[in-house]
Amino acid sequence: MSSLPKVNQSTKASASGREALARAENSLSRRSLLVGAGALGLGLGLGLGLTSVGCSRTRGLSLYNWGDYLAPEVIERFVQAHPRTSLTQDFYLSEAEMDAKLRAGARYDLVIPIDYLLSSLQRDGVLLQLSELPRAVEHLDPAFPVWHARQERGGGAYAVPYLWGTTGIGYDADRVDPPTSWNALFDPRYAGRISVIDSKGDVMDQALLASGLGINSTDKPAIREQVWPRLREQKQLLRAYDSNPAAALIAGDTWIAQIDSGDLFRAQSQRPSLRYVIPDEGAALWIDYLAIPAKAANPQLALAFIEFLLDPKIAALNANTLRFATPNAAAVAQGLILDAAEPQLYPPADVRQRLFVSENWDGGTKDLVDELWLELRSRT
Repeated sequence: MSSLPKVNQSTKASASGREALARAENSLSRRSLLVGAGALGLGLGLGLGLTSVGCSRTRGLSLYNWGDYLAPEVIERFVQAHPRTSLTQDFYLSEAEMDAKLRAGARYDLVIPIDYLLSSLQRDGVLLQLSELPRAVEHLDPAFPVWHARQERGGGAYAVPYLWGTTGIGYDADRVDPPTSWNALFDPRYAGRISVIDSKGDVMDQALLASGLGINSTDKPAIREQVWPRLREQKQLLRAYDSNPAAALIAGDTWIAQIDSGDLFRAQSQRPSLRYVIPDEGAALWIDYLAIPAKAANPQLALAFIEFLLDPKIAALNANTLRFATPNAAAVAQGLILDAAEPQLYPPADVRQRLFVSENWDGGTKDLVDELWLELRSRT
């Protein structure tokens, strides 16, 4: 379990921050491809999932990212601040896709892996050690430090926190009683109006918590005998395994869904009756990091971009647009974060005790989870 920073209750915000919040209403899921880039002048290459700014310039920074997970204005400001530089994004739809592509030798300059992938990526030589840390890491909250390899692997810094959040329940308050438990996603009253995220880890997390187990449980008999039957039953109630639950909540096709915190808050601007809750059993807390692949063509430019993102004003612009929590303590302390007083995005101390970081089921438990996931998705 990870400790979290205290919430700064300041409501001070710049005009640019309010504009960023307004623009967020048109954003999609962190887990889905950015489709609005053309309207923003970013030049989307639909075949490859690429966006770029400053294409006619000479230095190119290539970023491998979730769709819609970097504020367009942040990109524009970076290009303006670094003449003769372009920034191109390629998008992935799952952690597994990103992991596989990096291991296959894709030459990106910067990637955004989730916390539980860092250890294996570092162990297998996929990431570049950051021998020189950006000076601006001093702005990070101590609860979200730079990621270091274990000492038995030589130690060393490899990744810098980018954004963090929780995965909880989003629901339409006009149609659903306020849920307090993950068992709400197994409630037959909402049959055909429920969705869970189309991801092995997320599906297992919600079922484990609903069954009274932790998300890192290694109790294989309980997983097979308690969790697995519930997953089979839940499948009959689902509208979908959904990589973009926000869109269906906005449309009214889904009434209650497993969803990432920031995605729900952005969706709320288009459907005000939407709400987000961290259930009583707790929830997964995830941290996404900035890391430079070992095969990066422009590691120094990638480091300059990390430094840029750590500037409190830039960190605030990004967080205010995306509606995810920032690990940048200076941005919070300076009153730049519009959502700093929102307890569902920056949970208070009592809720922090119920947030858990995934260990991704190392060893035999992972094999069992893989087996059950394949069987679940192959069943009709």
